[in-house]
Amino acid sequence: MAIEHIVLVEKKENTTDEEMNAFMEAVGKLKGKVPGILEVKSGKNFSERSPHTHAAIVTMADKNALAGYGPHPDHQDVANQLREVAKDWVIVDIET
Repeated sequence: MAIEHIVLVEKKENTTDEEMNAFMEAVGKLKGKVPGILEVKSGKNFSERSPHTHAAIVTMADKNALAGYGPHPDHQDVANQLREVAKDWVIVDIET
């Protein structure tokens, strides 16, 4: 079964659009760098129904791909970037 790794991000008040765009671009570039990633979707939340300003959905081949994703150096670089731009975030992993 495929895995959907869903990340909802609430950006810091002082984070610029350029910084958020750079973060979202870095998330998109994980495909091709981290084994097992099938697709990456990301974007800015246009509704006001949530404090989360941005989201990413990373589709992975299976739970083994997810297990390798967390410690992968390229993912760790993006995770560090997330800490710089985000006030808060929520992560959900589901099988589809």
